[in-house]
Amino acid sequence: MTTLLDHLNKGISDLRPYEAGRSIDDVIAEYQPERVVKLASNENPLGPSPKAIEALSGTNDDLHLYPDGDAKKLKSLIAAHESLETSNIIIGNGSNEVLELAARAFLNKESSAVMSKHAFAVYKIVTQSSGAKIIEVPTVNWKHSLSEFHKFIDETTRVCFVANPNNPTGTYNSHEEFEFMMNELPKSILVILDLAYCEYVEKDDYVDLNILLSKFPNLLVTKTFSKIQGLASLRIGYGLASKELIGSLNKIRQPFNSNSLAQEAACLAISDKDHITKSIKLNAEQREYVFVKLSDMGMECIPSQGNFISFKGPFDPDELFVSLMKVGVIVRPIGLYDMPEFIRVTIGTKDENEYFLQKIYEILN
Repeated sequence: MTTLLDHLNKGISDLRPYEAGRSIDDVIAEYQPERVVKLASNENPLGPSPKAIEALSGTNDDLHLYPDGDAKKLKSLIAAHESLETSNIIIGNGSNEVLELAARAFLNKESSAVMSKHAFAVYKIVTQSSGAKIIEVPTVNWKHSLSEFHKFIDETTRVCFVANPNNPTGTYNSHEEFEFMMNELPKSILVILDLAYCEYVEKDDYVDLNILLSKFPNLLVTKTFSKIQGLASLRIGYGLASKELIGSLNKIRQPFNSNSLAQEAACLAISDKDHITKSIKLNAEQREYVFVKLSDMGMECIPSQGNFISFKGPFDPDELFVSLMKVGVIVRPIGLYDMPEFIRVTIGTKDENEYFLQKIYEILN
């Protein structure tokens, strides 16, 4: 007998959903530690801009009104920040929504999408839920092998996903590497360049966004306010592309997809250069500190340009994950990314990082 769920779109029934990091409330309820340090979800330990927090306190009088469906004020600020036109910008309910819009627009059961192995899990989710085939490209030293991507496409390939830096490996690709890939791929393939962690990159040869967008009309760049701007709970991000591509994506974007609070906070966060600079400086210093300390403990750490480090060592990741939660430290095992031996830790404040390092040392010794 045929049931309702027999008619699910291809790919959904056996889809492995995204697994969020454990919350502070969950860990307190289960283990009752005296202190909890959450280093699981790559959040900014300094939180959002103080200006954004202050602005939110004065928005209660108009909660009954719909937000600006086109986010005009925010788009104008993003345009100035990115040296683009507002017609090159689409606002999303987090950058994840922009990824999903692109998948809905270009993927179906007769198509495929190419992505690196160990790439951000949402790429697989939006591809598989569209009924499309997933094609994975092996990494080299945990890094996207962009010089090989064109060898993996086939006649059905419609989308290519690139995370730079990549989550969860933290590895990055240079402008030269990315431009080589773009020149090798057919112009009929949409390339999505996910720059969620771009502000944390310290390398001089990193991608030049404006050069790429001016050269390649088949490029869609995604960014988020969840990381460096610290607005993860408000769910807001954006995409950058040619006005023709943005126009097509806007046709299927839900009206009022970004709320008024998120828009206002994002306007102030993107303009608070001091807070962004402070966040970058803290991350750079503490990322190096945590990397050295973990390495001194005998851990194998993947060099990262994000606000996190993935590492493996003389431990069982699932057992260490639980042991750390019992003493109030939340990290992230990353078996979901085909990296079953690794743990990913977000870079926190100096105090948070020292607490994590102290607890992991005590557990393993």
